[in-house]
Amino acid sequence: MQTEIHIPVKRRDLRDFIRLIMAFFLCLIASALYQNITLYSAGVLDSVFNKSLLLLVVHHLGFVSLSALFLVFPYKFLEQVKANAGFKMVSLCLVILLGAEGLLIKYYVDNYEILGAGFVERIEALGGWSFLYYSPVFVFFAVVLLYLSYRITANAYTLVNRMYPFTLILFSLFLATLITRKNPVNENKTQHLIYHQFEEFTDFNKYDGEAEYPLLRRYEPESELASYLALKEESPNLVFIVMDGVGSDFVGEKAPFKEFMPFVNSLVNTSLYWPHSLSNTGEPVASIPSIFGSLPSGEEGFTNLEFLPESYTMFDLLNDNGYQTSFYFGGNISLENLGKFLHKEEVGLISGRKAFGPRYTAQEEDAAGVSLGYPDAELFRKWFDDFTSADRPRLDAFLTLSTRSPFHIPSQDEYRKKVEEISENSRMSDRNKRLIRKNREVFASLLYTDQAVQTFLEGYRRKAEFYNTIFVITGTHNLSELPQKDYLGRYRVPLILYSPLLKSPARINSLVAHTDILPELAGLLNSQYHFTMPDNVSWLGEGLVHKGFFKKDKVIPLYRHRGNLQEYIRGNICLSGNSLYGIGADLSLYEPKEVEGKDELIADFRKFRAVNRYVTRNDKLTPGNLLAKDTLNPEKERSEMVWINSVFNSDDYDNAYKTARDLAISGDRDRALLLCEHILEEVPGHADTEILKGRIYAWNKQYDQAAKLLEKTVKKYPVYADAYSALLDVYFWSDTNFKALDLKSAIIKNRIYNEELKSKIRRAEEKMKKEKTLFNDHNLGYLNFEDDGYE
Repeated sequence: MQTEIHIPVKRRDLRDFIRLIMAFFLCLIASALYQNITLYSAGVLDSVFNKSLLLLVVHHLGFVSLSALFLVFPYKFLEQVKANAGFKMVSLCLVILLGAEGLLIKYYVDNYEILGAGFVERIEALGGWSFLYYSPVFVFFAVVLLYLSYRITANAYTLVNRMYPFTLILFSLFLATLITRKNPVNENKTQHLIYHQFEEFTDFNKYDGEAEYPLLRRYEPESELASYLALKEESPNLVFIVMDGVGSDFVGEKAPFKEFMPFVNSLVNTSLYWPHSLSNTGEPVASIPSIFGSLPSGEEGFTNLEFLPESYTMFDLLNDNGYQTSFYFGGNISLENLGKFLHKEEVGLISGRKAFGPRYTAQEEDAAGVSLGYPDAELFRKWFDDFTSADRPRLDAFLTLSTRSPFHIPSQDEYRKKVEEISENSRMSDRNKRLIRKNREVFASLLYTDQAVQTFLEGYRRKAEFYNTIFVITGTHNLSELPQKDYLGRYRVPLILYSPLLKSPARINSLVAHTDILPELAGLLNSQYHFTMPDNVSWLGEGLVHKGFFKKDKVIPLYRHRGNLQEYIRGNICLSGNSLYGIGADLSLYEPKEVEGKDELIADFRKFRAVNRYVTRNDKLTPGNLLAKDTLNPEKERSEMVWINSVFNSDDYDNAYKTARDLAISGDRDRALLLCEHILEEVPGHADTEILKGRIYAWNKQYDQAAKLLEKTVKKYPVYADAYSALLDVYFWSDTNFKALDLKSAIIKNRIYNEELKSKIRRAEEKMKKEKTLFNDHNLGYLNFEDDGYE
């Protein structure tokens, strides 16, 4: 009898699993090469082997580590159940992942964009699923590559034998990739798609309405405000003073600390005053889109959105109707991406701390050695120094900072003494006096800002423009350094409309918010001056004047801080979290005995949060065709972004500037210009990049374009020597040296003592002297630096 011999199938161990994972990684490296070779062949990338390829390999390594973490447990389990079962399962999974990565790369190199959440709609919008025809090809190559790579790893026995501790390193590398900045060109496409699909799937508060633009509505240009004003034939100038941290605790009839802002409080009696006014936010910068755009906050604040949606703001309205616009802030204009927002809104002059110079005194440094910028009196003085009368109406907006921590102000000891005097001589409660003693620097800063505002308005009164100007004065939020009695306290702010155009002062009791300012003023200007504006808008507000305290269905969303849209008002009810409160006559909250429609209100709030997220994430505020703004070729823009992402992969825009400068010096000016434009889109206040862009225009002999850009740069950064230097070169190369005389006056005025500038101005004067233009055409005589006090 013949004995049967059974040869048992050998079970796979962890070493075989690691070999498979290594093979998977090698295949992903091959896919990375395929991507870069394709993009290089299309002229999108400058080279195949570059920094972005290295970063892509690193991110592939992170994806491999994550895949291994998920697959190792079922692999071990199946191998225990049946020999080779775990090996086959993992091999199949890896082939599927490789095939998917190949298809996603194919889509990326064809369309220059990466697929994420909502990928089905995006694919259909771009012409369908034709790229899926390549599925069999990519699956075939995935099988072949994985098999060959697995065979290659057989020769790495010594390395594999020591892989057990290395798996910890792999996992650590994966964790590191989570905090590494990713761009589409250097990101694992499969991981990106899975992550964003999972995020969308787990979002249980999604917008499911039928309207593509849910906030878009027809706007009726009516204004109750017109009845309070004796308007002139010419449209009025507008001045906004937005005071950081100044809430209704300091301004108003019942303000507990109104003694510390005596001038602003005096305006309450000579102006239109809204005692029931709210900020839509608890943060300074976040108030600006609310005031000037009546915009939703998004999840992180409107200015912090990765891509700013198309919108129609007060700046758009006034620019479209011939206004001159400016925005002044003594601090870093890039803070919370404020500059990016203002730049997108095409504000004519954006003046931040870089525009100040040695003629102005910065705020004292804090304990960390950092100064917030320039105090409020210097901010207003800067505006007066820049001021020139224009033949058109103007909007001037100010955001103050002296009432912000650490509350360092000029002459601090003097203002602290005033605080003590006021506290001693007032009839305040003992509790409030204790608060004042504990926070002397806070109250000193309020006195200082109040004095700065008074000086500004008194100076403005001496200008002819004053008699046709409307001043809007408000605060960003109530100071968080002082305790609030309820959730609504942080949002209570003064709102004052002061103007010589007022027929008489009035107290308007309507419950209003910052988002109501733009609709009211737009209605005023449109109804009285027939302003051009879209028929449809996406503004959250409704206007500043309505009958009674509450308007039944009026909604006011309240954005507490980043990532926290927590409070919501409808009518006379405030929802905070899941708690409902009634709103009292002094904007205090109380617990009502009974609330009708509680469930409906909670559902409305959830719906609003969903809409808020949807419109800001998906650019669904306002259709671009309603705004008549120039748009780029989308396909060209996407291909350019692929190249930008390949050379710049961080938030260090100084480093990006150096890359652009090196490209320009090496002769690749088109690429340098492209990178400059990207930097200025993200950080509009990057002066060095703006100057480089002007120089590139000049090197390309586009002198008019270079001069126009650099003249704006000099105006924005009047103390920046490099801007003057570049502009003097443009004037010299374009034979417009007579313009150097005006530039020389600005250099002397701003005390820029620079040998290079002296040399270039002498060069211009010498050339004009030789050409006799200085004497014959201008009759100005030869100008010496010494005669002008420029030593």
